[in-house]
Amino acid sequence: MYGEMRHPGLYVYLHQSTDNLLANIKQRGRSYEQGIVPEYLDKIHAGYLEYIKSLPNVLVLDVTGRDFVKSQQDYLWVLEQIKIF
Repeated sequence: MYGEMRHPGLYVYLHQSTDNLLANIKQRGRSYEQGIVPEYLDKIHAGYLEYIKSLPNVLVLDVTGRDFVKSQQDYLWVLEQIKIF
């Protein structure tokens, strides 16, 4: 089935620093997320980076310090990066 599916023309990976991820988790306040440790997030990030190396047309954007909820300019920045890729 996987072989028959159309593949995306572009993969976009939005990287966020571990500190920012932890701050977002804390701000969301979901009790089941509060025990997530930095090492776990680092392992997930490393796994994603390893996986995306095998994919064609990958755009990795560091969005540390950007806030798509409060800043439309940050959202538009991501769209612009995709357009120029």
